[in-house]
Amino acid sequence: GQPRSAADAQLRLMVPIACVSAFLNNTPVVAIMIPIVQKWARKCKISPAQLFIPLSFASILGGTCTLIGTSTNLVVDGMRRERYPDERALGLFELSKFGVPVLLSGMAYMLVAAPVLLPGG
Repeated sequence: GQPRSAADAQLRLMVPIACVSAFLNNTPVVAIMIPIVQKWARKCKISPAQLFIPLSFASILGGTCTLIGTSTNLVVDGMRRERYPDERALGLFELSKFGVPVLLSGMAYMLVAAPVLLPGG
């Protein structure tokens, strides 16, 4: 169904985007979603400005949840392995214990702050 508010639309957008971004690079995820979000915003009569920043932030924060979520995670892991060759390699979900709380905090902040900080609220 249709979202009842901008916050409802933001939540419906952020959850799946964060999940996808945990496994795919965030730049193409956002690039693919921009025209889809524009069309959805028009259909739901919500300002697209209320959805673009949550889209971007969910993608960035979702990437922090896994080793392959962002290229930065991979670079840092590679540097760590070079410097400490005897340490075991990081697992795919090793960063989740840090990334998931950061993701949830960021999404909660976005839902609270978006009406005040984003245009069209």
